Amino acid sequence: MHHKLLLGSSALVSAGVLLASATPASAQMEVRLTGYTEFGVAYAEDENQQFDNDGDRGYGAFMDTEVHVLADAVSDAGVEYGGKVEFEVFSGAGASSTTADEAVVFMSGGFGRLELGREDGAEDVMFVGGEDVAAGTGGIDGDTTVIPFQVQDTSDAAKITYFTPRIAGFQLGASWTPDTGDDFGDDTGGDFENTIGFGANWTGNFTGLEFTLAAVGHYGKAEAGPDDIQDWEVGFNTEVAGFAVGGAYGQFTDFNEAQFANAGVGFGFGPVNTSIGWVWYDPDDPVIGGDSNLFVVSADVGVLPGVVLKGDVAYNTDDTTSFGGDLITEGTAGVVTLQLNY
Repeated sequence: MHHKLLLGSSALVSAGVLLASATPASAQMEVRLTGYTEFGVAYAEDENQQFDNDGDRGYGAFMDTEVHVLADAVSDAGVEYGGKVEFEVFSGAGASSTTADEAVVFMSGGFGRLELGREDGAEDVMFVGGEDVAAGTGGIDGDTTVIPFQVQDTSDAAKITYFTPRIAGFQLGASWTPDTGDDFGDDTGGDFENTIGFGANWTGNFTGLEFTLAAVGHYGKAEAGPDDIQDWEVGFNTEVAGFAVGGAYGQFTDFNEAQFANAGVGFGFGPVNTSIGWVWYDPDDPVIGGDSNLFVVSADVGVLPGVVLKGDVAYNTDDTTSFGGDLITEGTAGVVTLQLNY
């Protein structure tokens, strides 16, 4: 799922203080092990909408397991620093191996936050929209959907990211990714190079309501082909009468040219969380076809401490003929999972 970074520091420190905090000796760091293990069963009317494609059977089982190793410490000058490594363990259809998913080192303090490594960029973590109020496996950002609903991000490609302190509710961030495929000097792989992701968000009170407003963009040069990444998106989250509400609108203006929007409403009562999400996607290419509408109903409930039962049901009224090489047709899909958090 889509995770957000909202930093709260507000003061600046001098470079001299930062440098004074560095020492050549190894740090005494706190190391923590966290993660989750999830088992799920997915069903789809059309095999290309399935979470796992198993021919014409229309259903299948899958695993999603992550192990997170976190380490951090605080210097005498108040600079927090550390790192994180995430491992994917037997995740996906037929997976039988363990792979590193994300790995990053960071420094954080009154100067903001600096991240170096394989981690989501500013164009992803600074944004909010309809996906952020979803229950279940994530609604429009969950395990049943395939339609684009946000800017094309750099995922976990190696990058440098900086976030400013949050001042008067405002925060800025930017990421530089040399190559989305992590290649060295290979300009023929069909990836994008020197991509810049940036974001801005504001959290505060507006007309008596607590709001988060966000705007992000992503620009990168294509290594092969005429189309570069030139994407932008604006979105919001708020809460009204106990309902969490979010929405977004954006455009892909060059590569995969299209307009898209999403919206979501979530409501919780007791241990149960529910939500309804919607995505609209309208490609400019007449070969791809008309627009798509996707509706997702989601719910989750805590059944034991650290154990959550989750589910999503999606209905797609899609008029397009293709996206990302896969046929997308009108149909329904559903998923039920049991997740253990530790």
